[in-house]
Amino acid sequence: MAESPSMADGARPAFQVLERTFGILEVFTEAQPEWSTTGVARELDLPVPTVHRILVALKRLGYVSQHEQTRRFRLGLAALSLGERARGLADLRPAAIGPLRQLSEATGETALLTVLSPARDRSVCLERVESSRPLRLSVQPGRQLPLHAGASQKALLAFMSAGEIDRLTAQPLERLCTATITSRPALRHELTAIRVRGWSSSYEETDIGVWGIAVPVLSAADVVCAVGIAGPSPRLTVERVRRDVQLIHEAATVIGQALGLSTPPVTVSEARIDLAPKTPETPKTPKTPETPKPSKTTKAPKIAKIPKASRIPKAPKIPGAPDNRKAAKDSRTAAGLREGTPR
Repeated sequence: MAESPSMADGARPAFQVLERTFGILEVFTEAQPEWSTTGVARELDLPVPTVHRILVALKRLGYVSQHEQTRRFRLGLAALSLGERARGLADLRPAAIGPLRQLSEATGETALLTVLSPARDRSVCLERVESSRPLRLSVQPGRQLPLHAGASQKALLAFMSAGEIDRLTAQPLERLCTATITSRPALRHELTAIRVRGWSSSYEETDIGVWGIAVPVLSAADVVCAVGIAGPSPRLTVERVRRDVQLIHEAATVIGQALGLSTPPVTVSEARIDLAPKTPETPKTPKTPETPKPSKTTKAPKIAKIPKASRIPKAPKIPGAPDNRKAAKDSRTAAGLREGTPR
């Protein structure tokens, strides 16, 4: 599809800025490592304000630095790091394939070579040599994973700059498997431990039943790659970890020396296997005190039965006194006879 005039007009200024930016970077050579703003503008036949804006942006990103007194510019650490990475990656695969084969044979597991993605926010499997065992881990070259999950990924992340670690750990940490680290404090603690001992490990951080060990390969200013192995959990033991860390370190050292790079020293005396997620335990919520059960209602005391009124005792007979009750009975009887007697 042909570009519309508006699209073409919008694209030209952007490409023009890129061309001028790379042109400015290319004027810094071994023969002339320092330049003034006016000198760069004259060399490239560009307006001085344009060159000044681009140099300020490059300085902010670390690709050039500026001398405080002379105010002249030279390449910065970011440019040197970019050049080292480009040089390392160009020769990395052919330099690594032999040591990776030897590592896979010595450990009986899949050997991996892992690098950072162009955006430096994920890992990329650059090369792998699979184990010859029937039960093995299969990883396709080009597979990408976040840097907080897995041995090779954490080996890369631990040796990145403090600013990059802050940027990456400030984002939500995706859970990929049962033991993926999703807590920022726990991840930072893990990265510190990796830098101290020189190697990283994982257990079920990316896949169920998979463990891994990795050692980074470093340049003077950056981490270049990670060399590691991965395998199924039934073959994982503490003794294997201690042995395999040394084998991985030897392979990584061979690869690094071929490219003028280095590896950190490793310590395996405290090697252990973490079979549980490393996320810190969630503090238990204090139990809400139970509401006291209402006391049983005290039964009202039974009302004592009122004793039946005692019968009034009969009045004693007075000797010689007439019996009034008998007289009354006799009078009623007499009256009844009279009523029933026919006249």
